[in-house]
Amino acid sequence: MSTDDTTPDGLIPAAVLASDAPVAVYGYARAKAGEEDRMLGEIQAIIGVTRKEDGCEQYVVHTTPDQPGAFAFYERWSSGAHLLAHVSQPFMQTYFAAIAGLVEGELEAHWLHPLA
Repeated sequence: MSTDDTTPDGLIPAAVLASDAPVAVYGYARAKAGEEDRMLGEIQAIIGVTRKEDGCEQYVVHTTPDQPGAFAFYERWSSGAHLLAHVSQPFMQTYFAAIAGLVEGELEAHWLHPLA
């Protein structure tokens, strides 16, 4: 976990968290073999509540039948402060703890910058 104990190490750069402008991320995670259904359940449990959070402009998770256990995330938040509030929520702490043993490798996060 990171130094503030809210997210996996290095997942959110400080410049993103400090942004007053909207921030967006594309993320990817793959479940360990045999853990696909458990990981799917953990993800499904946070989608609805995340979409209701202040500053959540978009929160979508995709998967494909061709790659069970592979999940692609797209999130857009009104600011870095909104994103920080999101990852600091108790339900997100529970989520990060639950998926820590389910994810194959590391969570991937690709921070996006809008073109004008």
